[in-house]
Amino acid sequence: MANKFHDFDEPINRIGTDSFKWDYEGENGKYIPLGVADTDFKAPEEAIAAVRKRTEFGVYAYGALPQERFAASICNWYKKRYGLTVDPETIRHSQGLMTGALWMILNAYTRPGDKVLIQAPVYHTFSIVIKGAGRFVESNDLVLEDGRYEMNFEDLEKKVADPRVRIMLICNPHNPVGRVWTKEELIKVAEICKKNNTILVGDEIHGDIVYGEHKHTPLFSLSDDLTDNIVVMGSPSKTFNLACFYSAYVVIKNKALRDQYNVVYDDFHFDYNYLGIEALMACYNECDYYVDQQNEYFWKNIGVVRDFLAENMPEVKMIEPEGTYLLWIDFSAWNMEQDDLMNAFAEAGVRLNSGTNYGECGKGYVRLNVATQTAVLKKGLECIKVARDSHMA
Repeated sequence: MANKFHDFDEPINRIGTDSFKWDYEGENGKYIPLGVADTDFKAPEEAIAAVRKRTEFGVYAYGALPQERFAASICNWYKKRYGLTVDPETIRHSQGLMTGALWMILNAYTRPGDKVLIQAPVYHTFSIVIKGAGRFVESNDLVLEDGRYEMNFEDLEKKVADPRVRIMLICNPHNPVGRVWTKEELIKVAEICKKNNTILVGDEIHGDIVYGEHKHTPLFSLSDDLTDNIVVMGSPSKTFNLACFYSAYVVIKNKALRDQYNVVYDDFHFDYNYLGIEALMACYNECDYYVDQQNEYFWKNIGVVRDFLAENMPEVKMIEPEGTYLLWIDFSAWNMEQDDLMNAFAEAGVRLNSGTNYGECGKGYVRLNVATQTAVLKKGLECIKVARDSHMA
């Protein structure tokens, strides 16, 4: 494993490849897109080889989900990366996280008119899926204290006590603010949910991407008395750049909740991606090296952004990330309306994600994705400097 190497500096031209990031957000090369949360890196060679083998077979008929191999690869990953033993019976497939797992979870455990609690500023698709399913969004807004976001547990207690709040949806590591919630914080959240018979659902898609002393704690690893109302959503898509395969999973220790999930899955005749499942298994079985090297590369790029802002626009404040490849950056010192701020970046040649996508508490902020070649990132940062210079002129 030590002698394997992935070149994250390799230039990859994604323009004209039907890329949501480069052809839609970047408008076919008009802008440098530093918003959409995928990476500009090739997947591990092991995943490419696994997909190639299936592709070259040449028969693309109906498949049968290889549940045993699928679950074993996920168990293998959690054992290697986290030292956890996962019962394969607790693992179920999903067609992606948002339109797959979350949608099925909402249908399994809630009814139209129920509330789902989120923690803004947070990934905007949470609200889109919740509202689209006819449920209501409630927010336990995070609080910024000394440059670090914290949970407001007093408010959380009040919100979860509402019997209409059937699910709390927690993002860990948190997109976009970069927090990796501690085990102590997660226990406190789980206890509050348990006391109020609220199902705690964890989106842990960024779980493999953490820095320094910070450690990701899967929710299902908490004590048994807390995990019987917990559902964890996971996927290798962020870690290994496999998003187009929509191959994901849930971990549900409570058999009754697992059976409810299965009913929805079966009722809607969900199937799996014949190629994506092979990529998932190859990555989880063979590609630890890729994650370690990639996290080092992400951290280097985060340092590039940190140094650039300090040197060129010290009034702009970057929230130090504990995890994810997404940066939450405060441009409020520019005193611009949000639309004007985003237009200024676009006019300078770079596209970022507006902070208000993640809730009104994101006003003045942007989300910036560092998961690209350092050379591309530096070009994008120069565009941000052009926007600043134009604004300050």
